[in-house]
Amino acid sequence: MMTDYDNSLAIDDVFLRKLITNSKLTMKKYDFFYIDPQSYSNLSVYDYNLLSHFDKQNLLYLHSKKYDYKSIEGWNEKSVFTYNSIANNNLKAISYVWSYIRIFFLIALYKPKVVHVQWFKLPSLDLLFVKLTKKLFGTQYVFTAHNVLPHNTGNRHVNIYKKLYHTVNRIIVHTPATVKEIISMFDISENKITVIPHGIIQLDIDEQIYRQSLSKWSEKYNTDGKIVFSSLGEQSRYKGIDLLAEVWAQTPELCQNDNLRLLIIGKQVNIDLSVLSACNNVIVENSRISNEEFYYLLKHTDVYVLPYRKISQSGALLTALSTRTPIAATNVGGLCDPLKVAPVGWEISGTTFKDIQQQLINISMSPDKIFAIKNNHADWEKINDYYAWHHISRTTMKLYQSMCDT
Repeated sequence: MMTDYDNSLAIDDVFLRKLITNSKLTMKKYDFFYIDPQSYSNLSVYDYNLLSHFDKQNLLYLHSKKYDYKSIEGWNEKSVFTYNSIANNNLKAISYVWSYIRIFFLIALYKPKVVHVQWFKLPSLDLLFVKLTKKLFGTQYVFTAHNVLPHNTGNRHVNIYKKLYHTVNRIIVHTPATVKEIISMFDISENKITVIPHGIIQLDIDEQIYRQSLSKWSEKYNTDGKIVFSSLGEQSRYKGIDLLAEVWAQTPELCQNDNLRLLIIGKQVNIDLSVLSACNNVIVENSRISNEEFYYLLKHTDVYVLPYRKISQSGALLTALSTRTPIAATNVGGLCDPLKVAPVGWEISGTTFKDIQQQLINISMSPDKIFAIKNNHADWEKINDYYAWHHISRTTMKLYQSMCDT
């Protein structure tokens, strides 16, 4: 009996035979390839918003079979990554290798001038692939360093990422702080790095489901008349959620204040939040939530808390900005960059217990300021303009074109 993986290999074999057979008939010119192995969930939102503002006639989008955002019908695109749907780690790796064999043939056929890669999932293989295609076809590579190193991996990948950063032609980062970090950690020339902000993430929601669930969520979360602090989505240590829990639980001004509500809603990853069990003004839910519920919670949040220990840029931050939700963020990576555009929240001066505690107490005593921030339309328009996707797309395409001119 054939497994799902056997079937995927059979399909890929058909793809390669068709590619070779029809190559003389399909010599459409693609100057640019855009590769995203993780193009689903928030990452498919990123790809769609970035690419939808491009002139896509000479760009080929290579994405995951799990792509799950708005329709890309009519785009030049191919679903090449299937590893995301395979449970076994060894089979995942084999599937990822096979995907890059497919991409190798596509590069050999179309010879794009620039290949833009969003994520490296098997860095050693990725490095080999980049070096090989640069040598054989003169391909130039752009890599978007969403994070300097993969989350929760410590220094395990420092050496291989140093080689990758030195091998690609250009690096895109989302914040000036990441530029400094890459230069310091990997001895990379600043001229090789371009800062292009990450755009605001608009959640894709089903309006009917949303409207039908409003009364249920209103009763469940009971936020009326309260100052609501929240952290939504995956909860983990690098995000500092364990520290947020300790601060709240050990601070009477927070945990014993009936005018406040803390919501920590989302799947917990290697983190223990049981310290909050004695706090009556806290709701903790260890499960994934739908886009509709996420959107509801953001719309009923007064302050979105980002007490990160380490990050380059945060999708949760950019989603909160889309609903004009004030933020309270540690000055880590690019978390406080929006505050340089407009005062739409508070900087937490450090990542210690005391730093977070003092700022949360301060905010909890400032309901008028929260209201003023939420309703300052001019400041939110500045945020929308700075993080607008059409600006980001234009800057990205200019980078591609500058590489073609050299």
